[in-house]
Amino acid sequence: MGEVLLFNIAAKKSIAIKNLCRKLYLSYREVAPEDFGKTLGCILGLTEDEPSNPDAVFEEEMLYFADISSGMLDILLAQLRRQKCPVALKAVKTETNLQFTACRLYRELSAEREAIARGQQAHTS
Repeated sequence: MGEVLLFNIAAKKSIAIKNLCRKLYLSYREVAPEDFGKTLGCILGLTEDEPSNPDAVFEEEMLYFADISSGMLDILLAQLRRQKCPVALKAVKTETNLQFTACRLYRELSAEREAIARGQQAHTS
């Protein structure tokens, strides 16, 4: 079953996202700020518990989608738009980002958003 991690989602929007997840049979979890310094793999329970950097915080909303099929993700994103629940920063689980802390993922997504706004690439391969 897929899971949605919620970071800094406002209460009213959080309720709407959770209700949508329940309708789509997806699990969800609000990640506490004290866990933002842990890797996403650890937050998802895929790796051993690890110490967290307590200074690793961010304030912007972010969603992380783990083990959700592309078709289900399309439905979820369409429903979020339909219900007017915008969250600017979203990511899908990859082998690479499982090793990122939530804060590092936030920084990466923010850099990508800024690069796109400037018409540039955030990363070069």
